[in-house]
Amino acid sequence: MYPELFSIGNITIYTYGVLVAIGFFAGMQYIVKYSKNIITKQQVYDFLFYVILIGIVGARLFYVVLNLSYYKSNPLEILQVWKGGLVYYGGFVAVLIFAFFYCRHKKINIIKLTDIFAPALALGHAFGRIGCFFSGCCYGKSSDCFLAIAHKHPTQLYEAFGNFIIFYILHNRLKKSHKDGYVFVLYMILYSLLRFFVEFFRGDDRGMFFLGLSPAQNISIVIFVTAVVILLFTKNGAKNEK
Repeated sequence: MYPELFSIGNITIYTYGVLVAIGFFAGMQYIVKYSKNIITKQQVYDFLFYVILIGIVGARLFYVVLNLSYYKSNPLEILQVWKGGLVYYGGFVAVLIFAFFYCRHKKINIIKLTDIFAPALALGHAFGRIGCFFSGCCYGKSSDCFLAIAHKHPTQLYEAFGNFIIFYILHNRLKKSHKDGYVFVLYMILYSLLRFFVEFFRGDDRGMFFLGLSPAQNISIVIFVTAVVILLFTKNGAKNEK
């Protein structure tokens, strides 16, 4: 692992923080490029400013809750997000709630906007998972398979690779005619499946299990079922071309 990129005096630049920042920047540029007919560039920057803050807070709070016993003894470390320790689903849910109220207040078409956000989320998340790999968090179970690194499944890289594939699929779908919201629902399906299966190879503390599944797997099931129900009710966006 390579948690520290470099140091300048007493200032340490963490690899995780740099890669998360790259992910945010890549996602932001994607949204700016493809949302021109939905939202102004200034609105994008204003919106993303809040999204980044709320996403980090939501992701961190979820992580702290899952590791509450540790942070009760080390409360000051709650703020040290640059060292790693963000739960994606926590940020995802927090941002969705915020986006609903923000877009409603600003009279922005949130359904169209989520289609633009979907590929950007996958792209940014891929870089974030590479950051996890260098940080040493979100590690996998012990393994001797040919993919193993330091005798562990590189689950961070599994998910990063999966997210890059999801980005490719969503980006190509976005450029084609589709029903509003279809790309985002497709993202929900693809990512929930990816996360559900990668979780089987995770070796770090996954929090309290329910029905033999980790919290992330249970959330993945809820998201997957929700997305499928939406598709059924909208009769599949792929068949409702514009």
